[in-house]
Amino acid sequence: MYSFMALIMVIVVGVTAGISYLIADYFFKTNEQELAEKGNEMAATVEYFMEFDNSRDTLNRYVFAVDRLVGARIWLFDDKFELLAASNINTDYQPDGTRPGIKDLTMMEGSTAEISREIKSGKLDTKVIAILKDVYSGKSVQSQIYHPYYKEQVMLVGVPYGKPGGAARGAILLAQPLSGFDSFLRDIYIYTSIVAILALILSMFMVRSLARTMIKPLVSMKDSAVAIAAGDYTRKVEVHGEDEVADLGKALNALGNDLSEFVAKTERAEKIRRDFVANVSHELRTPLTIIRGYNEAISDGTVTDKDMIQRYRLLINEETLRLQRMISELLDISRMQAAEELPPAKMQPLPLGAIVRNVAEKLMVNAVERNVKLLVHVDEKLQVMGQGDQMVQLVLIIGDNALKYTPANGTVAFLTELLDDGSVRLTISDQGPGIPEEDLPFIWERFYKVDKSHSRNVPGTGLGLAIAREIIRVHGARVEVFSKIGEGTRFEITFPKDKVIAD
Repeated sequence: MYSFMALIMVIVVGVTAGISYLIADYFFKTNEQELAEKGNEMAATVEYFMEFDNSRDTLNRYVFAVDRLVGARIWLFDDKFELLAASNINTDYQPDGTRPGIKDLTMMEGSTAEISREIKSGKLDTKVIAILKDVYSGKSVQSQIYHPYYKEQVMLVGVPYGKPGGAARGAILLAQPLSGFDSFLRDIYIYTSIVAILALILSMFMVRSLARTMIKPLVSMKDSAVAIAAGDYTRKVEVHGEDEVADLGKALNALGNDLSEFVAKTERAEKIRRDFVANVSHELRTPLTIIRGYNEAISDGTVTDKDMIQRYRLLINEETLRLQRMISELLDISRMQAAEELPPAKMQPLPLGAIVRNVAEKLMVNAVERNVKLLVHVDEKLQVMGQGDQMVQLVLIIGDNALKYTPANGTVAFLTELLDDGSVRLTISDQGPGIPEEDLPFIWERFYKVDKSHSRNVPGTGLGLAIAREIIRVHGARVEVFSKIGEGTRFEITFPKDKVIAD
């Protein structure tokens, strides 16, 4: 604010100084030229008086008349520094223009004689003597001096008079007081000072208002930054306008949102990690407990019946295989999570329709046992870029899940189709119990069970959809899940146009 006000002050002072200089320069040049012209006109008249009418009274009357005409005080000298006539010395003409009396003229002549003596003795300013010498040499002189007799600053113009082509017979000095011009400049300074004060007052209010407008959002940003540092990411900055301060506020709000999402994801990941450890512990504990119990029963002789021993051994073998599958799937998930999208070198054109049909044939045995009908509608010409084993595993995981949850006399449908935008969509739908809407975002998590109370009724490790999600990700595809309670679930996997091989 102070810098802005100082700038306004500098501008006002600079403009005032510039205008004053220009006005003064124009005034001095114009008046000096005018006085010089009047002085030259007077020179011819004075020469006439000196030649034909050497009357001091007439000369004084003429000097007084010119004084009133041009507004300048006039001194008339001969070539010996004698003051012949002067206006406004101790006496003046009456307001009605009548000539002064004998006494006044006597006083006037005494004053001019006194001034002449002062000039000759050097008591008056040496500048006047120097100007007179220059005029006697035939020069016209223009100057600004402090007049030694009138005691004020004047504009002084000196011109010689005499016969044309001859030596100067004397000098005419015209002195115009600058008191009126100084008063004019003083009025300008007063006016500009008033304007400057008003400008400063106005600028103070404007700058304070502008400062508040700028500082208020900055204070809000500071409070928001402090809140973010303290872990409160809900504190937002009120953004108004489209300037740089508003952009900064938007950026700070975006930072808060990003940090909030990051913290939420971190907390979510930490929860998933804890749940994963708990679920793995639970899932591993169950087969290990079964294996240990049956093995102890056989080892300590608690069970002696050969058929029971054989049955226990089969159960131990099944649990061992399930444990092996679980560990293998966990390793697969970890490996795929650490990888980015599959590089082109590891991808090849895959006949998506043939893969879906082959997977459906593998599931046919279980479908017949469960009395579930498999419907396959595929376009044999569609090809997508991918890794063959992973693509088969993807279709198998989702298809097997659909078969497991579809009741008897239900239907599982497989469909591939080319969309208008050039992408390819694989749809696998079932007629199972459906998934509650609140559970849909979590079905891709490891060991997540929609129906906790009956989770053991459906066989599996609980890792299938987590593996499927990673396969979809590394192939650059996207998946959507639509489900309604009592109507079934539909998985739609879309492969983008750049992963589709045109026929």
